[in-house]
Formats: sequence, structure tokens, C-alpha cells
Amino acid sequence: MTTLAVSKGEIEAVCLAALTGHGADPENARPVAAAIAKAEADGNRVCGLFYLPIFCRHLQIGKVDGKAVPSVAVRSAAVTVDARDGFAHPAIEAGTPALIEAARAMGIAAMTVRHSYNCLALAHHVLPIAARGMIGLCLSNAPASVAPPGATRALFGTNPMAFAVPVRDGAPIVVDQSMSAVTKTEMILRRGRGEAIPTGWAQDRHGRPTTDPAAGLDGTLLPAGGRKGANIALLIEILAAALAGSALSAQASPFGNDEGGPPRVGQFLLAIDPGSFSAEHFAGAVDALVAAHDAAGVRLPGRSRDDISVAVDADLWQRAVALSTPG
Repeated sequence: MTTLAVSKGEIEAVCLAALTGHGADPENARPVAAAIAKAEADGNRVCGLFYLPIFCRHLQIGKVDGKAVPSVAVRSAAVTVDARDGFAHPAIEAGTPALIEAARAMGIAAMTVRHSYNCLALAHHVLPIAARGMIGLCLSNAPASVAPPGATRALFGTNPMAFAVPVRDGAPIVVDQSMSAVTKTEMILRRGRGEAIPTGWAQDRHGRPTTDPAAGLDGTLLPAGGRKGANIALLIEILAAALAGSALSAQASPFGNDEGGPPRVGQFLLAIDPGSFSAEHFAGAVDALVAAHDAAGVRLPGRSRDDISVAVDADLWQRAVALSTPG
């Protein structure tokens, strides 16, 4: 793969121009562009520029409404957001202040988002919660592509989850991962490069393990951790889809092509205020966790990069620039 050195600011500006040029209002395009740029800066390419051409196409055909205005409702410690078939990012951003305020008042609060879209890397959505000194959790369902070992039909999506934990001195602890052994985007990239996949990533349409990404995409992805991972994905499906009032993974249209209408998936977020529980003990215990990991030679996840220069895929960058250019 040929790469180019591009600034994070350039990535965000190009994405913003491309999204608005294809029909998104600036206030809707801004958080999406920021999330794509952050994913690239963090080295998370499967949630970065890869999706920009898809998003632009979906704006054109109405699979996502770039002019949608999300609605927010608050009932005690429960916040509900209707994305109205628009991007997930402005919908989550619209509800997060109310979620944080409710958690501060009640100690813990939850938020659901319905009629939503691909929310890319979920860490993007929990970092604002951690920045306010709270534990943040975000779950999302996705179009069905994953099944337990031996199954012949996809039962749920990659169903990612992320959490962020504030650290008294320094960056928060952040974990962001899907419940599949690999992302579908990585499978598509491997197929395009003609590369084999490791055993344990996917199975063919007959439920047999495969190392062929094309056969895996024709079949199903496997859950991380086998049956245990499938159980967590099921919980995410219940909270992000069933509880939120969104489409189940098996009902959602694909993120990666033009088939179907809006996917209408859902998200579930939780904010916990440590001050309402163990307060100072919590901060000291997290400090001890960080110190223990450092002493063991293990870097806790979440030390976000904010490089001046980001190495991006040259082909994807050229496509992004072309999409951002009028005419």
C-alpha cells in the first residue's frame, strides 16, 4: 500500500467538503468529518477514509439523510434520540450533553439512539463523557454479518462496543472493539488485495472455517471469543436495537453498498459519575491500575495520537480529494 503524509486538519477539511458537496448540511457533516480524521490519525483505517465514498454515495441515493435534524427527549435518567435516518454522529452529539447532565444529577444515565447510521469508531462518542470525569460506554448494532461457529446464517452485526475511563493525570483509558473476530471492512480490503485471512476470522456459507476472504464475505464473520463473544454481541443487539427501537441487525440494510433504504440501526450509551459512588477511591484505584500495567510492561489502550502528519492510503486520499472537488 502506497501512503501519503497528510495532516489531520487536511483530512477533516477534505471530508467536510466532500460530505457537504454531496448533500449533507455542514452541522451534520462536521462531526462525521472529525470522526473520519480521528480514525485515520489513530491508525484505525477501517473506520476512516475507506467510508467517505460510501457515505457520499449514500447521501446521493437517500440511504442517509444529510439534512436530518435529530430530536432529543429526556425523562429522568433516560435520554432518547431519534436520528431520523441521518448520520449517527450529529444524533449522538445532540444527546450527549443531556446524558452527561442526567448522570451528574442521578449518578448514572443511559441514552438510546434510533433510526441511525454507521457510527464508525465508537471511541469517538465516549471520549466527551470521559472528558467530563465520567465513565462512558457506547454500544451499536450493525447490519448482520456475524454468526456463531457452525451457523449458516448471520444473526447479528459486528456490534462494536467502546468504553472510556477518566484518569486523574493523563489521557483516559479507552477500549474500542467489535464483537467479530475482524471487521467486515478489513475482509473487503483483504479480498481486494487478494490476501488470505487467518483461520478463525470467518466461515463459508455452509458454516465451515475458511481462509478465503471472498468465501467469508459470502458466508459469515465469526465472533471474537467464539460463543462467549456471540453472547456479548447478543446483549449489544438487545440494548442498541431492541431497547432503542431500531432495526435488528438481520433487518438492517448493508452499510457497504446501495441495497435497501436507510439501515436504521441503533446505539446505546451509558454515563456513570464516579463521584456518586466511591469518589476518591475510584480515582486512586484507576491510578493503581495504570501503574500496575506500566510496571508489567503493558500499555493501557487509548493513548490517542494527534500527529501533525498522518500516513494515509494514497488511493483513498486521491478519491477523497476528488469527492471534495466541485464538478
